[in-house]
Order: sequence, then C-alpha cells, then structure tokens
Amino acid sequence: MASHAIGHELTRSEAMQHPEVKAEFDAAQTRLRAMHVAFIKIQNDLEIYLFEAYCAMELDTSVWNTFRTH
Repeated sequence: MASHAIGHELTRSEAMQHPEVKAEFDAAQTRLRAMHVAFIKIQNDLEIYLFEAYCAMELDTSVWNTFRTH
C-alpha cells in the first residue's frame, strides 16, 4: 500500500530506511489494524478462486488483487 501511494522503486529493506516511505507504511498499517475481517469457509477450490475474483471486482480491490501469483 505504501509503495502504491509513494510510487518508489526501492527494495523493501531500502524502503523501510526512507522516512517518507516508512511514514506511509506506518499510516497504512494503522488503517489495516482498524479494519474488520470476515471469513467464509469454502471447501471447493474452483469456488474459492471464483469467489476471490468476484470479491476483488465487487469491492474494487484490483489494485491489491492482481492474481499474478495464482
């Protein structure tokens, strides 16, 4: 989230040494800690994959859910 907001090309360890990035990281971490989480148990693998994509579209989280690793 901090990388997206700041737009840097640093490695993670370099970014944590950069005051502006570290401040943005801390702010994002504070926002995340204030969020509420819900879990839905889904047994079927295909249903999980489809549900994850549906949620990303419905909640407009495409910035964070790129699905490049799936």
